[in-house]
Amino acid sequence: MISTLTSLKNDLVKRAASLKMKKYRQKEGLFLLEGKRAVEEALASRWTLRALFFTRLPEGWERRAEESALPWYEVPLPVLQKITATEDPQSVAALVEIRQENLDSFAPERGLVLVLDQIRDPGNLGTLIRTADALGAAGVVLLEDTADLYNPKVVRSTMGSLFHLPVYTGVKAGEMETWCRKNGYALWATALEGAEDVTKLQWPAKTALVLGSESEGVSPAILAAADQKVKIPMAGQAESLNVAVAGGIVMFEAARSFSS
Repeated sequence: MISTLTSLKNDLVKRAASLKMKKYRQKEGLFLLEGKRAVEEALASRWTLRALFFTRLPEGWERRAEESALPWYEVPLPVLQKITATEDPQSVAALVEIRQENLDSFAPERGLVLVLDQIRDPGNLGTLIRTADALGAAGVVLLEDTADLYNPKVVRSTMGSLFHLPVYTGVKAGEMETWCRKNGYALWATALEGAEDVTKLQWPAKTALVLGSESEGVSPAILAAADQKVKIPMAGQAESLNVAVAGGIVMFEAARSFSS
């Protein structure tokens, strides 16, 4: 069903634009999704879309829009710019319902679970989720004080991977340790002190890998509970790596170990 919206003062437009702020995402139970690829992934997933906005329909989408029970709104560029807060937005955006995932119901038979501790940069968080998806992780857990999963920058950075694997948010360190013990998962954490070279280890078939922020690292509570601390060998003189880069390296090592 296609309708037209042209006013910047339209209530739906103002509600959609407000979702750039966390308090309004929480109030509405919605987040904003932008871009053809990401919207396609959402439409093909189990997630619920509430509305879709477009300045022009991607090729082949006309019939889908006309036959859909979902409201599709054709809007001028200024309206899409207001909704997305970008000067050059992609041609399609959508409102998607926030899902409340329960960690207690998550019990993968094997594989890597990525745990992110105090990762506050939205771009890094989204990239890590995308990388976890690419390397076949079973799921992602965001501990407290990590950036909001539904921040528009996080959502954009996942490039649709948000809809491919389960992501659990707001988990306490103690809850993560309890989950690992209950489900037979080894708890591994990146660290500088007392850590072993990650390239020389055989990963357990069930491993929860914790990455911490670049400034603070993994929290003391997680480090104290860790079964294994790991580090990346550094041949050059750089003191540290961007957390998304480091995470990619360590997750690649995990994937390689699982497949050997």
